[in-house]
Amino acid sequence: MNTKMQLYLGYKYYFKAMVEDEAGSGIKAALLNSELKLHTPADFYISNTYTLHAGGDLIPYTAITPDTCKHLWNHVGDFFFDADLVVANLESPADFSKPYSAAPEVMLNDMYFNIDAATWNIFKGNGQYKGYDLVSIANNHSLDQGEEGLQNTIAFLNKQGVAWTGAAESAIGINTVPVLERKGIKTGFIAATFSLNKMQVPPHQPWLCNHILLNEENPDISRLIDQANTARANGADCVVAMLHMGCAYQAFPGSIVRNNIHRICDTSNADIIIAGHPHHPQPIELYTSTVTGKQHVIIYSLGDFIAYDIFKWGHLTLLLHLEISKGIRNGQTETRVTRIGIKPAYMHAQISNESVQSLELLDYQQVKQSPKTFLKDAQSQKEFAELTDFFERFVLPPHQQHLLM
Repeated sequence: MNTKMQLYLGYKYYFKAMVEDEAGSGIKAALLNSELKLHTPADFYISNTYTLHAGGDLIPYTAITPDTCKHLWNHVGDFFFDADLVVANLESPADFSKPYSAAPEVMLNDMYFNIDAATWNIFKGNGQYKGYDLVSIANNHSLDQGEEGLQNTIAFLNKQGVAWTGAAESAIGINTVPVLERKGIKTGFIAATFSLNKMQVPPHQPWLCNHILLNEENPDISRLIDQANTARANGADCVVAMLHMGCAYQAFPGSIVRNNIHRICDTSNADIIIAGHPHHPQPIELYTSTVTGKQHVIIYSLGDFIAYDIFKWGHLTLLLHLEISKGIRNGQTETRVTRIGIKPAYMHAQISNESVQSLELLDYQQVKQSPKTFLKDAQSQKEFAELTDFFERFVLPPHQQHLLM
């Protein structure tokens, strides 16, 4: 980022988030006026279905500790981890040979993250649930601990039995794409990041991390296309692209980001895009490609997941529920997304002496129905009211709330 970009980011973060789309882009109207209705042909006969749950960014903020997170999952853990496949974005190395390094609540300098075993245990449900089946490790913090840190993260995930995407252990692995099967349906996962902060993929290891300039016009997405083709060649019935891209602290994706995601759908034939980086939720789009002829599910941002930034929009996260079905249509086997569900969750902090004492992910709809039951202090009630206004104006307006679970 140059100085102008840094000042603009600081303006959005500390002074005034951007609530309008680009002038003349039509993005706000296109995303918020849509009915978000999946098209499932009447002659599509389903034979089997599995569920996929996705969360946003797992970030080691200083407020995320075993003491503060004892009850973190009490309200949404049963829902989130009770899916055939559970995925998220691991936005930190996991290199236990190096010191733990967290993000402060106010980020003013360069930060190089690194989780420890206790933080990983919090991320995956405090040991009370099955945890993650797959995480993306392609994001702007992938190389915070250098190439060794990324390789050690891969080794850790392998030991944990968690699949990963967005990086490679060797040049041979650049087109090794995880394809996970559930209930007879195979899903391939590809991933890439628009940035590595001030780090660079080592020139002698260009395969190490999928770094593609996704926030710029007409990036070279050939690696994503190749990896999607590899997934299909290895039997994938559908492909999910987990993309770290977009701009923070603005209600809508920019036109460059939106155009690039559409192009990825058109050229890679990815069925589902799960994007992130804005640190707060953004609207959902069902994009019908004139190239593939398919309806593609686009999640521009689920928001921060397990994190605690002082930016209020970041205290609302979306838990994504997808039902993916295989069946027969016109004598041919097809695989489609047959249901989209959203469970918003509120990261509620109990604060004393300007310090976070506890964190709980509360079910947004339950809190909305009875805020004083869940929120005992006036400040939390005020924040939740502001988040409700943000959610209904900019993320999922009332006519789209048939997706709520």
